[in-house]
Amino acid sequence: MASPRISATVNSLLPDLPFDGLSAPDLAQLLRGATSAFVAFTLVIARIGGLMVIGPVFGHPGIPRQIRVFLVLAMSIVVTPALLGSDQRRTFDLLDRNRDGILTLEEIPGSLGPQFEELIRRADKRSDEGLTADEFHLAPPLPGTLIEYAWLALVEFGLGLALGLGVMTIVSGLQMAGSLIDAQIGVSLGSVINPEFESDASLSGELLHQLGLVVFLMVGGHHLIVSALLDTFQALPVGFAWVAPSAIDLLSGLVHQSLVLAVQIAAPVIGMMAVVGVAMGYLGHTIPQLNVLVVGFPVRTLVGLVVMGLAVPGIADVLASVLPEAIQQLKSMFMGY
Repeated sequence: MASPRISATVNSLLPDLPFDGLSAPDLAQLLRGATSAFVAFTLVIARIGGLMVIGPVFGHPGIPRQIRVFLVLAMSIVVTPALLGSDQRRTFDLLDRNRDGILTLEEIPGSLGPQFEELIRRADKRSDEGLTADEFHLAPPLPGTLIEYAWLALVEFGLGLALGLGVMTIVSGLQMAGSLIDAQIGVSLGSVINPEFESDASLSGELLHQLGLVVFLMVGGHHLIVSALLDTFQALPVGFAWVAPSAIDLLSGLVHQSLVLAVQIAAPVIGMMAVVGVAMGYLGHTIPQLNVLVVGFPVRTLVGLVVMGLAVPGIADVLASVLPEAIQQLKSMFMGY
């Protein structure tokens, strides 16, 4: 009995919607736009997720996985509408290397090549001609197959992973410095678990690693690295991520820089241990009754800890300059300037 009355009430409240006015092409275009926005959202998740997997602080196992997933989703929800609703003038200016107002095929990354050629064709220009800012309109890619979509997501994930890996390479050099120090002061047999690398670490290495994370937070490294990742969406729009060969060269250079940093940090202790070794040898030669092995072990440990403690402020200053510089290098490489 109540069903006809409810139906009449609903019909009186809701006006007739003009579904018949939507033709098949309009519905297809609407569906294509919704699908493109969803694909863009998932690709943004992939790029940001790559950073959250291995980036300093963000990828630490001490942070619950649910928190990291929530952070990735929250950032993606905020970033995706801004990317889809913004103009591409900023992207054009970043890609226009010579600042002549004309964007040529030689100036763009390889991932933009096919769509750039399509824009050239639509503008009725030759392939050797460029595009102006008004003619440069990139549409988010819509993969035709699941394999194409998986490849796009993999490249997006790789870009974020490369950014986090580059910074993490510098921080990991601190563990190597700690291993060198412990080998000199005689406590290398003692080790602790480093949850971030899921491996054993020396005592000094874990101490310096935690110091590096503290300095990273104090200099605003977490803000810098997230800002650098978001800036890559300007030079490499969502769906057009590209890990150039120069990125591999830069990561190799950061490994070398990490090794140099490890030697620089351990150098004061190594140098002082050499002096202590010479002094112990001299005492053992002048005082044969002295057991150099028994006396030398606690002396080396005490002197090494004192020297390392005195060197901590200098280590923090070096990290405060090296970490932001490494983030800026990675950002410049991905953005192409």
